[in-house]
Amino acid sequence: MKLLAASLLLLGTVHAEPPLIETFRLDLSPAEIEQGRTLQTRAIASHAYLYQLPAFLHLRQIGEYLQGRDHLAPGQTPLGGWMLVRDLSTPKTTNTMPNVDTLYGAAYVWLEKQGPVVLTVPEIKGRYYSVALHDAWFNSIDVVGTRTNGGEAGSYLIVPPGWKGSKPEGITRVITASTSVINLYQRIYLNSHDDIANIRALQDQITLAPLNTWKQPDAKLPPVNDRVFRLPGLRDTRDPLRFFEVTNTYTGITPPPPGDEALLALFATAGLGPHQKLPAETATCKAIAEGAADAQHIINAEICSGPFLNGWRVPKPNNAKPGPHSLDRAVAQLVHIGVLPSEEALYYISYRDGNDAPLDGRKTNRLTFAKGQLPPIDDRAFWSLTMYDDKSLLVENPIHRYAIRPDTEGLTFGDDGSLTLYLQHEKPADAPPGNWLPAPDGSFIVALRCYLPKAAAVNGTWFPPAILPQP
Repeated sequence: MKLLAASLLLLGTVHAEPPLIETFRLDLSPAEIEQGRTLQTRAIASHAYLYQLPAFLHLRQIGEYLQGRDHLAPGQTPLGGWMLVRDLSTPKTTNTMPNVDTLYGAAYVWLEKQGPVVLTVPEIKGRYYSVALHDAWFNSIDVVGTRTNGGEAGSYLIVPPGWKGSKPEGITRVITASTSVINLYQRIYLNSHDDIANIRALQDQITLAPLNTWKQPDAKLPPVNDRVFRLPGLRDTRDPLRFFEVTNTYTGITPPPPGDEALLALFATAGLGPHQKLPAETATCKAIAEGAADAQHIINAEICSGPFLNGWRVPKPNNAKPGPHSLDRAVAQLVHIGVLPSEEALYYISYRDGNDAPLDGRKTNRLTFAKGQLPPIDDRAFWSLTMYDDKSLLVENPIHRYAIRPDTEGLTFGDDGSLTLYLQHEKPADAPPGNWLPAPDGSFIVALRCYLPKAAAVNGTWFPPAILPQP
């Protein structure tokens, strides 16, 4: 009988029934109890890692910004001054997925110590520009620029959370920040016919000043002790416990906007989150590290799985927006740090062609926009297609072309009104000179940026066509 029972079990005709959903046990051993607690800590740490990753990246960016300010503006107050990029990005640029369309500027401000602060912008018409304000979690606070002010000059008062004052005379608008530490990114479009000196002059006219002296020439923000932001080695951090240690401190200075109190309370049970101290127990720290590894695997899976359409990663409508979408927020900042909200810009990233194969510069790839199907954007803005290698860096090439835009010299439309772009390593024999975007000799990535997208792009009615290799 025992042999028969064993045989039936192997055949699947006899098996143990799973417990009912509501079934629980009261007889766990101490080891089993500890295992359950470890699994709980690991799960909490996984979510906390996703949630806090944008804040970690923000802290890392501040540290690197301060180093840049020390080098480029010695003797000036580092925090609160502009670090201006005076030239377009090149293959020597080490930032991932840089654009080659705008001149950049970056500033970080500690409003609790230096604010309120007045942002003044000159009249900038006839070209796209923006000054994007992000909180310490890279959530969008506001955007000052072409879309929101029509290019008019203005002065904007930026105040910390909880500020109770009234709008002073001469101030265009009051912007309330969601955290006490913020960053501002300026972008000014540089077309192919511009004198770059004129764009640099516009950069210099975008200023930050304390409210009490903002009308005075050359007013500067007051110096502050910025030691808390100067943490070495964050770009090379591999230890998840170090990650949580620095983010626990940083998010204590810059807690997230209201609404996530219950989630923060959950993180605190594992010693994670604002003002928390990591547990001392080795087993608990091991569970936290394993939870961080789980989260990184989740991130990798999300990046690889899309969703994709026509080979392009579908932009998330919640980019740069606060909320419970921790995974989306983490992925957005890893893939494109400082991403703009969808009403300001949409970023379509492609790693794969229309046949779901990796993009390969050794193939003869074509991207064709049918007549009337170019990216739908506001007339005051632009679109661009930028080429990157598989590490998201610009690609050196013999014609020094890193992107194609509507103003690319020699860009040619077909007789039927369509536009075909040639994405390949070798110069195509049959391509108009302006339609070739050189690719590396192997895997590549392309980014289609659409600034001030129209409703058709934002709601998904319009979507980029597939990149197709030719037989």
